[in-house]
Amino acid sequence: MLLRQRRSADRKPMLLRQRRSANWCDVARMVILTSIVSEMAVLVVEGGDPYVYIDWKVSYLSASPLGVKQQVIGINGHFPGPIVEAKTNWNIVVNVENNLDEPFLVTWDGLQHRRNSWQDGVLGTNCPIPSGWNWTYEFQVKDQIGSFAYFPSINFQKAAGGYGGIVINNRDVIPIPFSTPGGDITILISDWYINNHKDIRNNIEKGNELGPPDGVLINGLGPFRYDNSIVPPGIVYETFNVVPAR
Repeated sequence: MLLRQRRSADRKPMLLRQRRSANWCDVARMVILTSIVSEMAVLVVEGGDPYVYIDWKVSYLSASPLGVKQQVIGINGHFPGPIVEAKTNWNIVVNVENNLDEPFLVTWDGLQHRRNSWQDGVLGTNCPIPSGWNWTYEFQVKDQIGSFAYFPSINFQKAAGGYGGIVINNRDVIPIPFSTPGGDITILISDWYINNHKDIRNNIEKGNELGPPDGVLINGLGPFRYDNSIVPPGIVYETFNVVPAR
């Protein structure tokens, strides 16, 4: 896989590509397992594990999680980024288009990357994606079930966002040792700074201390106003609706 410069023509939100090992006869037998949902599609090739195809556009957004308008890093116009959902042994293909003004690199925290550590998204195994370019990650979530996360791994960009959740469910043929839950809730908790991540980075590079965060975000939203003297009014906070006995 090579770094490719983004074409000037508009791309479709989803590009369904054949797996590299498939020939044209295989492609003719491809069937859609599920319909395209948002920026995600799932394909299955006869005799192989399903492929999940995802397109991401990484760009700056404006948000005010702590009541102060600031620049954050979003994915497909969302902060935090979309949830990546798959099943055990599925193959995940993520095409990342970097629309920031600096290189970008995303890592898949907790995923094992068996025999393909060059997809891990950290310096030393991956080169950063230059501004205006794209890179396609391809890896298999082999024998893994659970909740994981992705986030930027360079340039202190994690302090500006660019992160999201990963949910790997069990295969239908493998039962789970508990009753089927009524639903899933993904909770992302992160320290947050009002200062721009570039300013924070430059400050640290000068040998200064990072200092305590200005607040804590839950799913990209600010805190509940538990103390009127600490939390300013008007901050949107996260809520969860939980049904008893489900």
